[in-house]
Amino acid sequence: MIFRNIILTSLLLGLLAGSLLTLLQIVAVNPIIFAAEAYEEKAAPEVAHSHSHDHSHAHSHDAEAWAPADGFERGGYSFVANVLAAIGFAALLLAIMSQLQLQRLTQLSLLRGLLWGLAGFGVFFLMPALGLPPEIPGVEAAAIEHRQIWWLLAVVTGIAGLALLAFAPVKYKLIGPLLLALPFIIGAPHAGGPEFSHADPQAVAALMALHQEFIVASGLSNLLFWLALGPASVWCLQRWIVKPADLNKANRNSAIHSDTNSA
Repeated sequence: MIFRNIILTSLLLGLLAGSLLTLLQIVAVNPIIFAAEAYEEKAAPEVAHSHSHDHSHAHSHDAEAWAPADGFERGGYSFVANVLAAIGFAALLLAIMSQLQLQRLTQLSLLRGLLWGLAGFGVFFLMPALGLPPEIPGVEAAAIEHRQIWWLLAVVTGIAGLALLAFAPVKYKLIGPLLLALPFIIGAPHAGGPEFSHADPQAVAALMALHQEFIVASGLSNLLFWLALGPASVWCLQRWIVKPADLNKANRNSAIHSDTNSA
């Protein structure tokens, strides 16, 4: 029953939180992306001209450059991606929260839901962004598989580090900061050379300014997303997943187990 309720609740929370994130991106993030793409499109004819002697190369380059059409198609893909990601995050939060509450390892409230949201923001956005900031079109970046591996390392060590700091016995808490620092000790992968390869210095300056705006806008959008998802997860958990009857049953089972061990 609890598992089914977690799945159903995750679908609802994912739809709502994913819609919120999409709206925030439309307002604050997408205009920056469109502005950066305008510089990229201006540079495209020069790149195409430099490869005009090799038709097969140009053909393969065009095939790799596919992207959804602007407007409804592009917005639709973003919306679906945001909703699916939000469903996964909500399911993760609800599963962990429910087990911690049933095991009486924490007491949840809307205020603590904000702290859970901040933790989610820190693990899934802030830690990776400290090493690999969000990128606008035109940024020279390292190979995507290297960035994905480092991102996964930052997230896994972030979750483990925060969990140790929050719930582990005191003698293990010192391991938490070491795990949080591990991805940065290893170092994030970055491409060598300048951040932007645009030929026009003024365009490079404009792109660098846009990149800083993009990092801030992405960070604020994700922060608001997580600050909404955390308390909403607690509210749904207390009403539809772990009800007072479930907590009472868990408490009785724990008491019976303790009495049995004592006897």
